[in-house]
Amino acid sequence: MRLEQAPKPVAKAGQVLVKVRAASVNPIDWKMRRGMMAKVFPIDFPRVLGRDCAGELEGGLVAGVSDPRTDGTHAEYALLPADQAAPIPEGLSLEEAASLCVTGISAYIALVETARVSGGHRVLVHAGAGGVGSLAIQIARQLGCEVFTTASPPNHEYCRSLGAVAAIDYKTQDFTTAMPPCDVILDTIGGETHRRSMKLLKPGGAVVALAAEPIPKGQRRNDVRDTMVNVRPTRERLQQLFQWATSGIIKPQVTQRFKPEEASKAYAISESGHARGKMVILF
Repeated sequence: MRLEQAPKPVAKAGQVLVKVRAASVNPIDWKMRRGMMAKVFPIDFPRVLGRDCAGELEGGLVAGVSDPRTDGTHAEYALLPADQAAPIPEGLSLEEAASLCVTGISAYIALVETARVSGGHRVLVHAGAGGVGSLAIQIARQLGCEVFTTASPPNHEYCRSLGAVAAIDYKTQDFTTAMPPCDVILDTIGGETHRRSMKLLKPGGAVVALAAEPIPKGQRRNDVRDTMVNVRPTRERLQQLFQWATSGIIKPQVTQRFKPEEASKAYAISESGHARGKMVILF
């Protein structure tokens, strides 16, 4: 990664050009940098990374999500698909709006649209201190769920402050036995965590995963659902999240701020897997 001058992008039909004021850092950013997404999103170099941002558009303020097949949002100017951007309402800061886009939509689609959580459900959110997890805990709690989460001990109190009834140390505790069976599990990790999560589901329950390899047929349970979440940003979903934030239903979790020349440091923290809440780059 390096910081350099690049031509100002030009909007085409269906795009809007945003003067970026704040952009968040998401796991997909460093995964694309490492080449882990090359089969899904082949890219040319040099490439501007970044998926979401908030900034100025024709005198107004908007926030939204870029197309991963094009240059991203970690720059002074970014192109967003017009239908993946929404006005920022009064009472929501630029950095808060930016922090809600990718992670908020991921949590929203997984819990509200895919799992359809509701009052009385017991929900486990893996990596509850992270960007998606910190919003997912709040969303599930506000919808009347009993929420558990996995996190490192330094983040346990933080997760409880968001609404989790208990936090489980994923390094020293077996989450499959440390809590009662669940109706819904939000898997933000994949791998062995995804496979083991099946053991904790009630019959008829569901694991909704953001990134996980399919479980081999012989290891699946026939009495539960295992669903990959298709994260599709839309203006309507962004507007819902922004409305929830301004009304106090959820609270954006901006925990660290960086200058553009410090972006590599933010990426390293995200890649470590120990980031709390959301990191934003301010322009």
